Amino acid sequence: MEKQNVLYFTSYPLHNSDGGAMAILNDIFQLSQIENINFYVAVTCEDSTQLKISNKLDKLQVKYYFATPLCSPTKQELFLKKLSPLLERKIRSYFSYFSLWQGSKTKSNNCNQVKYVSKYLTEFCDKLSIQVVIVEQLYSILWFKNFLKIKQKKIYIATDKEAEFFKALTPHYWPNKSEFRIFMIYLRLKNFEKKVCELANKSIFMSEADIPKYLLANEKVLVNSQVLPPKVMGWHYTNSMTVLFAGNIDYYFNSLAVKWLICELSPRLLRLNNQIKIVITGTDFNNMPKDWTIESNVHIPGFLPKKQLEDLFQTSDIFICPIDNDFSVKMKLVECVSYGIPFFATEPCLKALPYLSGLPILDINSPDEAAAFICETLSSKEVLEQLSHQILEDAFNFAKTRKDWWTKVILEA
Repeated sequence: MEKQNVLYFTSYPLHNSDGGAMAILNDIFQLSQIENINFYVAVTCEDSTQLKISNKLDKLQVKYYFATPLCSPTKQELFLKKLSPLLERKIRSYFSYFSLWQGSKTKSNNCNQVKYVSKYLTEFCDKLSIQVVIVEQLYSILWFKNFLKIKQKKIYIATDKEAEFFKALTPHYWPNKSEFRIFMIYLRLKNFEKKVCELANKSIFMSEADIPKYLLANEKVLVNSQVLPPKVMGWHYTNSMTVLFAGNIDYYFNSLAVKWLICELSPRLLRLNNQIKIVITGTDFNNMPKDWTIESNVHIPGFLPKKQLEDLFQTSDIFICPIDNDFSVKMKLVECVSYGIPFFATEPCLKALPYLSGLPILDINSPDEAAAFICETLSSKEVLEQLSHQILEDAFNFAKTRKDWWTKVILEA
């Protein structure tokens, strides 16, 4: 059989070390392992981030190209650089949607960039006789405006239920924007999302919870549950009495989780067992709201080097994830699976990991029960090791079933 030529494109900021970048790089790696295709990766990004992205893609050993026009930064770009990285990404996504799609008729630097990227990718498809085009993340399609019109087979990979995600986050990042304005943007984004799913040959979601109701019975829709290869140096029991969480509070849903850990869980744990400590990484202590009382059993070491973070995943007794929404997959939990560290997560978080079984479920509305469970579980080496074994076994069995999954997706598109 002659090899198919496959082009993959994304505009997601892969230079960042967040869950979205981790999931997308994992998809790129899985696709690069298909033997009977010629696989090409194209990304668009700021010139200043190309080196970091190159380093990541070099490690995956894929052929990649930058579809990035050379131009001076706009006032908008200069403004974004002054913001915290997480807030910048949310506003950048908003600009991508609002400026690039809604304002496509205006003669702006952004629109010129979009035309350049779209033209580059279209010509790339023709020059290399691309047969299948994969675009990951809805906002990436705003850069590749010809995607829905091209003759090649089209695969759309959703990183989230973007319209609902936008609707949930916007009031917290732009509290002064009118509800009517937000709702109108939400409707347009939702209609765009629907159009993409209707015209794509395949639509792939990271969680069944992300699939819109109108697509539930559609044969073109698939779920790609994330799984990472097991770590060479995985979790082992150390009796560290450590409860670990990783997340930046600049991200709204992480801020809710950190607030629950500090204000609800930590005082209850302190009363039950003052030897247990909660370690929260990825968050600057100085960014904590002043009205949060931080107990002595809470440690906030900030942004740790990779080696120190790996050590925590290997030696903490349990990871906790009090995020109470089912948007996409929580890659911090996929990382936990790869380490084999026992974890305690909410039911919405576990929806994206259907291959795991028998895990304890965290109810953030019952912090007393959660604290009691943690105290009881951390007192038993046998229970923790059994949880770790079950997680690794479930992930291994699932990975075996996914060996040829991407191959079938490409060939049957």
